[in-house]
Amino acid sequence: MRMIDRNFEIETRAARRPASTFVASVRTVASGFFRAWRNRRMVNRLNELEDHQLLDMGLRRSDVSAVRAASFFSDAGLHLTLASRERARRHLRAGRSD
Repeated sequence: MRMIDRNFEIETRAARRPASTFVASVRTVASGFFRAWRNRRMVNRLNELEDHQLLDMGLRRSDVSAVRAASFFSDAGLHLTLASRERARRHLRAGRSD
């Protein structure tokens, strides 16, 4: 019984690491900022494409413009993916009804 109590104390002490938790939270914030910056850069590059190239990806110029107008930390990739998938679903439904 003493061995279990002693083992529990060791695990509890190992879980208390305020310095590493602080470092992990700073790392998480920094990686989120970097990811948002990289996504914004990619959206700006999408804006350089022609309309037919965007349509090949299932996007429209208005989708890219809407993402550019959104806040810096919003997930640009998620918004563009959802817009493209929704447009594809609508296109498939319209094709089936003909």
